[in-house]
Amino acid sequence: MENYSYEVIDLGRDVDPECILQTALEQQVSLIGLSALMTTTLKSMEDTIALLHAHKVPCQIMVGGAVLTPEYAAKIGADFYAKDAKESVDIARQHFGM
Repeated sequence: MENYSYEVIDLGRDVDPECILQTALEQQVSLIGLSALMTTTLKSMEDTIALLHAHKVPCQIMVGGAVLTPEYAAKIGADFYAKDAKESVDIARQHFGM
């Protein structure tokens, strides 16, 4: 994303959902990207999305990763599913109107 001039706030891996919530609110983030490379992280992704929705954070959420499918992304409440890095850039362009 940074290669395409998007500002990225990288919180790292295994990030507590509360940290993502607080960062989204404090930084007024409008697009959040979550990635899961292992099935063990899917529950955390689902919990993070639920927390963001519960707090009515005014953002959209894109998800991706080796273990995700478009169907699972929709099931957990994500706004977008990115099958690869190029698609995440396409989503960002759509989101930011570029």
